[in-house]
Parts: sequence; structure tokens; C-alpha cells
Amino acid sequence: MNRPRPISHLRFTCVAIGALSLAASTACDSSAARAGADAPSASSAGARGAVASAAASSSSAAVAGDPTLVVYKTPACGCCKGWVKAMENAGFKVEVHDLADLASIKHAAGVPSELEACHTARIGGYVVEGHVPAEDIRRLLANRPDIAGIATPGMPVGSPGMEGPYKDHYDVVTFDGSGRTTVFASH
Repeated sequence: MNRPRPISHLRFTCVAIGALSLAASTACDSSAARAGADAPSASSAGARGAVASAAASSSSAAVAGDPTLVVYKTPACGCCKGWVKAMENAGFKVEVHDLADLASIKHAAGVPSELEACHTARIGGYVVEGHVPAEDIRRLLANRPDIAGIATPGMPVGSPGMEGPYKDHYDVVTFDGSGRTTVFASH
């Protein structure tokens, strides 16, 4: 079985880009490796429980016709907050879990290391990794493909939560349990 590597050694930096300035930035620390981190690290068992409960919550919400987007992010990440707001503005019901360490969440969700971004979400039995646009999540839920989830790798400028004075070209890709990826949408 091709299992994704844990990402406890990685740190993500989210850059909040304003229309007038590229100077403002907020650090997202997915590994809580920084000395004196304010938030306590989530235990692996606690994180696995959170993933299991989110999967159950997402699945039952999807059956009820009102899917909830369950988001795992670090507390200080500005671009993650922007993505959550964009999803709420698009009509999604959003439940946010702020955790100091997202490695076990990403690992349990089966996110391939090359697709990792600063936040991970679950909805309707699928994983949504990174700054995926709302219309792609809606298409995922409408078509229900046989995949684990979709991802926007990295943090492309112009994606939801990463708005700025220009827009990068980026792809949203699918992934499955065997490591296969395909392009789901291009923006």
C-alpha cells in the first residue's frame, strides 16, 4: 500500500496578499516546531478521533442534503481564514477546528505529500486539500467520482483566500488511495 509520508517536519507559510501590498504575511505552523508555540499540539489519537468524527459528521450532513465543510487549520493562518470566509460566502456551512499540528490529519486523510497545502477539509465523504474553489467542491459533490478527494497544491495567488493583485494559473487535482492524480479543473 502506498501510504503518504507524515509531514511533521514541514512548515507552511501562508502569505496574505493585499491588493496594495505584498508585505503583510502571517505564518502558519503546521508542525508546531517553533519553540514556545502558543497552542498545545494535538495528540495523534485526538487528531484521528477528530478525523473520524468529521468524516461521520460530513457523511451524515451530506445525506441530510446540507453538507458541512469540516476544516482543519492552524489558529494563526490568515489565508486559511480567508478560504473559510470564501466558502461561507459561497453558501457552505463550515465547521472549523484549529489545531497546532495538522500532520496526523493529513496522514489519516490520505493526502499525498506533493499535494499538501496549509489546511485540510472534509465534506460528503471527500477530502478537500488547500485553496480549492467553491465551484469545484460543488462539482465534486454533484458528480461523486470514485476518488479520495481534490487538492490545490501549495498556495497559488488568486485562489480563494489567496486573493491578490494578480492570479497564478493553478490546477485542482484529484487523488485516490493509490497515489494517482488527475486534473479536475484549471484556473
